[in-house]
Amino acid sequence: MKENQKQITTTNYVENNSVYVECIEKTKKGDINIPELSQIRLFFIQKGSCSFFSANHVDVLLESGRLVLLPPRNKCIIKVKNNIQIMVIYLTVDLNFCHDFPFEALTEVENESKDIIQMDEHFSLKTNKIISDYLKFMKMCLANGMKSAEFFQMKQRELLYYFGKCYNKEELYRFFKPILTSDIAFSKKVYRICERVSGVGAMAKEMNYSLSGFKKRFKRVFGLSAYKWLCQEKSKKLFHEITCSRKTFTQLSYDFGFSSPAHMNNFCRKMFGDTPGGLRTKKILQQSN
Repeated sequence: MKENQKQITTTNYVENNSVYVECIEKTKKGDINIPELSQIRLFFIQKGSCSFFSANHVDVLLESGRLVLLPPRNKCIIKVKNNIQIMVIYLTVDLNFCHDFPFEALTEVENESKDIIQMDEHFSLKTNKIISDYLKFMKMCLANGMKSAEFFQMKQRELLYYFGKCYNKEELYRFFKPILTSDIAFSKKVYRICERVSGVGAMAKEMNYSLSGFKKRFKRVFGLSAYKWLCQEKSKKLFHEITCSRKTFTQLSYDFGFSSPAHMNNFCRKMFGDTPGGLRTKKILQQSN
């Protein structure tokens, strides 16, 4: 491997082959491709700077000391600007900050503040001394072979507790908004199966609901119809693939279930105001400037 592409990834598995933490280091400028998985992942930039591209984050600049969330069923590309070190923590435990601060309490923030809807969606948090010390201690524990599932789950709960104490509700709302619903158990199931179902009816059947019952619960939990949500998820991921991957448009039309490239063209014109070719060309021009 050439020196300017040198990348080291330390993946910490436990006995059941589950992944909880990854430490990524890239010594020179280049891309890091992060695959799509079913878990929520937190990316802590510990050294260097990068641009973060995903369905929810388009060209977000991240410096050392920032962290960003990647929702389930999302992939991303990290464009490294210089020598970088990243710790990736997988969230597998129930999301709660503490006994007196349940995760669902964040849904109250949008109702309390009308201005928050207008805020930047591509939000990252800044680490403080408590979070930085937590990451340093995690590295020390990993170096000393502390890698059991019980240990990782305990450290996830500890991290969530620090979040609840170190950041205000508005910051936490903006950070966790991509995964925030009023029914976490229901939304987890939706995220888990949305990639393998063809539509709303198939999703309702997979989750053992009648179609009408599923639509009602989905609208109550996500705040919009299941059909509209699936379209939005599809459009965000398609835009990411068009602008960040090198796949042909024929391949993308197949991957995303379009009947033909022409059908995908029409979808892109409706959702993004341009064809796939136009979107990719604009992205290339932006990167060359």
